[in-house]
Amino acid sequence: FGDALNCEENWKSVERYVDEQFNQYFQDESGLNRKNIQDHRVHCCIYFIPPFGHGLRQLDVEFLKRLQNKVNIVPVIAKADTLTPAEVKKLKSKILSDIEEHKIKDQALKASIPFAVIGSNCVIEVAGKKVRGRQYPWGIVEVENAAHCDFVKLRTMLISTHMQDLKEVTQDVHYETFRARCISQMHVALKERNKLKRDSMTNLDQIDKKDARHVE
Repeated sequence: FGDALNCEENWKSVERYVDEQFNQYFQDESGLNRKNIQDHRVHCCIYFIPPFGHGLRQLDVEFLKRLQNKVNIVPVIAKADTLTPAEVKKLKSKILSDIEEHKIKDQALKASIPFAVIGSNCVIEVAGKKVRGRQYPWGIVEVENAAHCDFVKLRTMLISTHMQDLKEVTQDVHYETFRARCISQMHVALKERNKLKRDSMTNLDQIDKKDARHVE
């Protein structure tokens, strides 16, 4: 994402996937077996922001504005271990300012975003205890240490404290908007079919009348 020379429409693949899941749920909901619907709708999109810029890039702004009405978005600063604590604080402040300036909605986790996280697939031993983290010449960065990054806070809020909130916003706001649009399109299509049918019947009546006059 965002690596191509032209990134103007990078958001479309994400939007298409979210819409596909909504559409599948809508089809299942409209079917006969509504008691056993499997919910594959996207309840949260974790959007990673590179740590090397000065706030949100134009690509980030475009993505957030395009998808904010379709899915809950949680901005996350990636590779936070490349920044000092002061730089993390400054970048968070700038991102929040950009979000407000561009009127980007953030219904969920509003008070806590953006999170600054560190990722690692390595397990390191620290004081006799095995932890997931990164080894540097100057020390160790622990993924699950709240003093080092916001990973634990992000995990707790997504899985525990705010999971139901995210699902409710998806159901009551994003999906209902999609569902209303689908029903509206179905009504428009039905009106057009009925109009074509009436026009066709009118044309047939006119042809029959002409044929009758010729016979006379």
